[in-house]
Amino acid sequence: MDLGQMYLFNNKALIARSSSKVVFFKVVEEEDENKNVTKKWKQYNQIDVRGFIYFIKGNKRIQVTTDDKVYFYLIDPETFEPTLENVMFNFMGCNQMMFGSRVRYGITYKTNQKSFTVYRRKFMHDFRVPVMSDNLEGSMGIDL
Repeated sequence: MDLGQMYLFNNKALIARSSSKVVFFKVVEEEDENKNVTKKWKQYNQIDVRGFIYFIKGNKRIQVTTDDKVYFYLIDPETFEPTLENVMFNFMGCNQMMFGSRVRYGITYKTNQKSFTVYRRKFMHDFRVPVMSDNLEGSMGIDL
């Protein structure tokens, strides 16, 4: 397995990009018949997505940027299991996407291009409260 990008998560898990997927490793202690304990890296999970990984040390999120989508994963600090948090279309056509600490600014770039693009958040919103939970199947929208 040819591993490209690799990131160490909390000094206990390794997130790596292979040619066709993102793989997750963690250290497992094995004891042999002579009671000798050895530590080995064992693969415990994989995501079948081909793309570039972005991770900031100290963060609990990773993102995988593919040609058509950007996947945002939340990594559990105890079990190191990835959970898909969000997916967005890669309308910028970028290889990497970086956000500032307050998620107001973002930078995107593509490998072998001369420049990069800086984006600023247009609206500050938190859609966390459901307004309506009715079944609207077959409804029609109207212009106001």
